[in-house]
Amino acid sequence: MKRKTVEKIDAVGSVKAAKGKRGISDTSKESAHLLHSIVQGFSIPAFVIGVNHKIIYWNRALERMTNIPMSEVVDTNQHWRAFYASERPCMADLLVDGAENRIPKWYAGKYRKSELLEEAYEATDFFPDLGEKGRWLRFTAALIRQANGNIVGAIETLEDITERMTAELTRHESEQQVFSIIEGLPIPTYVIGLDHNVIYWNRALEKLSKIPAKDMIGTNQHWRAFYASERPCMSDLVVDQTMETIPEWYGGVAKSKLLEDTYEAEGFFPDLGDKGRWLRFTVSPLHSSRGAIVGCIETLEDITERELTERIIFDSERILHSILEGFSIAAFVIDKNHKILYWNRALEKLTRVKAADVRGTDQQWRAFYKKARPCMADMLVDSALEKVPQWYSGKYQKSDLIEDAYEATDFFPDLGDSGCWLRFTAALIRDFQGELIGAVETLEDITEQRLAEDALKRKGKSAS
Repeated sequence: MKRKTVEKIDAVGSVKAAKGKRGISDTSKESAHLLHSIVQGFSIPAFVIGVNHKIIYWNRALERMTNIPMSEVVDTNQHWRAFYASERPCMADLLVDGAENRIPKWYAGKYRKSELLEEAYEATDFFPDLGEKGRWLRFTAALIRQANGNIVGAIETLEDITERMTAELTRHESEQQVFSIIEGLPIPTYVIGLDHNVIYWNRALEKLSKIPAKDMIGTNQHWRAFYASERPCMSDLVVDQTMETIPEWYGGVAKSKLLEDTYEAEGFFPDLGDKGRWLRFTVSPLHSSRGAIVGCIETLEDITERELTERIIFDSERILHSILEGFSIAAFVIDKNHKILYWNRALEKLTRVKAADVRGTDQQWRAFYKKARPCMADMLVDSALEKVPQWYSGKYQKSDLIEDAYEATDFFPDLGDSGCWLRFTAALIRDFQGELIGAVETLEDITEQRLAEDALKRKGKSAS
């Protein structure tokens, strides 16, 4: 009757087999040597412990990573020394003890069950006591069983992922910095990826659109902030590189003068806010380090107040123009740079100078004088009242009715066929803040009145 072969793994990794009194089995020694060679040949750091938690193998890759030689730790339970400042269990220890329930205590939020191996767990953690500045390791611990199912130990492999984790953390920090910048922008801003899903939706846009970021991030429904029904935003067209379709959706779009591949436009959004809002929006593609488009950023400026102000000004100017045109009294308006803004029909008829010939010029003098010289309105605009007597001595007076206005009467020999007597008033024009914006001058033809007055004077003299 043959005796059973009994195998055991000793502390230094040799396998002893007893066949009666025949000594160590050559086959068992070869298996142990092969296992030792395999573990030592791992390019990945690894160690093996027995059920008594003592180290059986500690390979060269792990020696290099930890700076702890195998001779110092084999046949001890001090594998923790390589990773921690004080004694505590490693993942392999917990598996050997069948204490999987204690894994969360030591690796909470850092571990998971292996998808590839049964009775194995994976984890990622930072080890501040490993190396000079600490190292990030991804490690896997798995039970080792005999053919009969008995547990004989556990193996733990460790992969140094410090460079990758540092890059990911740097990228994460960079993303957080970008997020903080975008979040802090006072200008409503959002970012979409190539899939058109929203990546960023800042506080300013939350306030403008009344849609919180949590309802928008991860969706492709950014159109909801601006339109009543689904349609592409400018950012969608830029991400898809379908710029030729932009005119179908947006009028008055222009390429930015400051940034390449950037488009700007203005428009009224009736579904934004209570009464609609005017927005000026700018869209720019985002590129990877290799130049590929990875997304798009759109900034939106609420220009409602500006647009309303401009429309009020436009309407006011149109009304003013209509009033001036309807004057039976000749009038012109200059700005503070002496350029003619208005030249009404009554003045065209009086001076025979067409508005189209002088509007936008500073040649108002042409209607009244043979050579360039200031009109009353010019002197008021320049605040050069001390020059008034030089040109209108004995002919002018300050207006009793209007502030910042002067009146005068003079004869203009070059006006009309035989000259013309005019009574004219020049007054400053100021904006709502009191800032000077120009002057208006009105002119009344009093030739017949002066001729009648002169005739009466002559008649009175002849009667006396």
